[in-house]
Amino acid sequence: MTQQESDSQGAAQNPPQSSGAPRPAQAAKPRVLLADGGRISRSAVSEAVRQQFDVREVADGETAWQAVLLDSSIRVVIAEMAAPSVRGFELLARLRASKVQRIREIPAIALLERASASESPRVEALEATELIVGDPPAPNAAHELLSRVRVLVELANTRDALVESRSELDSARTVDPDTELLTLVAFDRQVEKLLSYARRALSDLALICIRVDLKMPHNEAWDGEIEQRMKQVGRALGSSVRLEDLATRSDKTEFCVATQNNGMTDMLRFAARLRKVLENVDAAGPGVEVWTCIGVATLSEELRRGAADLRIQAQRRAQMAQSTGSRRIMLGASESAKAGGFDPSAEAGSMDVNLALALIGSGRGAEVVAHIPRLLEQLNPLLRLIRQQSQPSANPDPGVEKER
Repeated sequence: MTQQESDSQGAAQNPPQSSGAPRPAQAAKPRVLLADGGRISRSAVSEAVRQQFDVREVADGETAWQAVLLDSSIRVVIAEMAAPSVRGFELLARLRASKVQRIREIPAIALLERASASESPRVEALEATELIVGDPPAPNAAHELLSRVRVLVELANTRDALVESRSELDSARTVDPDTELLTLVAFDRQVEKLLSYARRALSDLALICIRVDLKMPHNEAWDGEIEQRMKQVGRALGSSVRLEDLATRSDKTEFCVATQNNGMTDMLRFAARLRKVLENVDAAGPGVEVWTCIGVATLSEELRRGAADLRIQAQRRAQMAQSTGSRRIMLGASESAKAGGFDPSAEAGSMDVNLALALIGSGRGAEVVAHIPRLLEQLNPLLRLIRQQSQPSANPDPGVEKER
């Protein structure tokens, strides 16, 4: 076979790679932090670890600490405990006392020379993940360290995968199992969709915030009891809202409901009904009084508001009602306890003077126009009395006497 034929056959069996073709990326080696005074890095132990891991070396404990803080890719820390510059005991203590979960739980291998084996209980008290006692030149030291690092890296990867899965499950969960209401994240997400629909359909959306105060039959109640009773209140709310409405527990003692706003009258009637349900004696258990303070915000007040903005506005108004001890439902553009409030003690099934004044004060006078005849009927006795008082010499209007 000629040289040319040999070259041609080799080319056929191993065709040249195009210079523009992407090459498969090599998987990055897991990173290991090695903190020692130089003895380990110069030994066969370090060389063995380097073959399978990306080793980052530091010569002192403070640099090791900063590396762990800033480099989240570090999977395992290996520290020579007896090295004066490393101060391994201090480094291990700082790792385990960290407020950052990733750092607090990072696997740490403590290396002790045989001469320092008496320090083993101290290392164990600092919760080192692994303790290896031996001198670096020992024949089996490299094999032992390598096997342990490999296991710890796998454990760290498994732990991170579990944390990520748990986070995905939490973000995917839409219902709170304790109250059977939407989680706050899911609530805001769904309200955002309703807002988009309302803007396209030129309709309105109301967000009702209800702050709850429990009056216990005994003077003191432990937090666990209050929490359990608040869950009962949440379940009572969930069973009371309509299928087309959305509800969530937005704070420890606070709930929010989003509902299509078909006019202020209907919306306030709905809010008053929710108050009645929650303040029922059985809402939080026998003998417990439930007091509610309510704030309302609507899309029509500001069309550019997002779901979170609308909820925060309703929460602010409910907090205002609670801070002033007001039983009024706070609504409208006014932030005062008088203007823009609605007294739910009035008959909720029809328009009355109190509701009309609240609507006018919140800039919704157009919704009052259709009810003017009904309002005039309510005001006629007052108007007759005013006319009588303005004409003291005239005979009393017999109609006034009849009203008395």
